[in-house]
Amino acid sequence: MVADNRFTCLMATHSVECLRCGHVRQVPARAGQNVDAGECDRCEYVGWALVADLTEKLRRILRERPPERRRLYAA
Repeated sequence: MVADNRFTCLMATHSVECLRCGHVRQVPARAGQNVDAGECDRCEYVGWALVADLTEKLRRILRERPPERRRLYAA
């Protein structure tokens, strides 16, 4: 049996971290598309960032701020 690849779409998996509690999970994403990680299973917050984009200093700064002031801006 040969698989029909016409409808196969490669999905990458990204590690994202909750900006409130630090919970890390894997989310599938297609290249070039935004990812909706939904709310955190642990704390129900909806702010996420790629694990690779966060430094320990940035993690500490974000967690010390109240949730309504946690925003990342592109430099």
